[in-house]
Amino acid sequence: MYSTQLYKRLKNMSEEELIKKELEETRLQIKVAYFKLSQATDVMLVESVVLELKSLETKHDYLLKRLKEVNEK
Repeated sequence: MYSTQLYKRLKNMSEEELIKKELEETRLQIKVAYFKLSQATDVMLVESVVLELKSLETKHDYLLKRLKEVNEK
């Protein structure tokens, strides 16, 4: 749950800043997922992390597209 101070900061950010922040967080999540993949030994865990990575990479691509659209305005 977001703290009140964090909510106020996010509320005052521009759309571009919010997208950049989300991109930063997504990149970190991708790094964590790659680490989890390197540690996974069970086939089901590997499959799970691969799906997680695909989802995060799709999100990353979407955010890049949105950032480009916002910057073109």
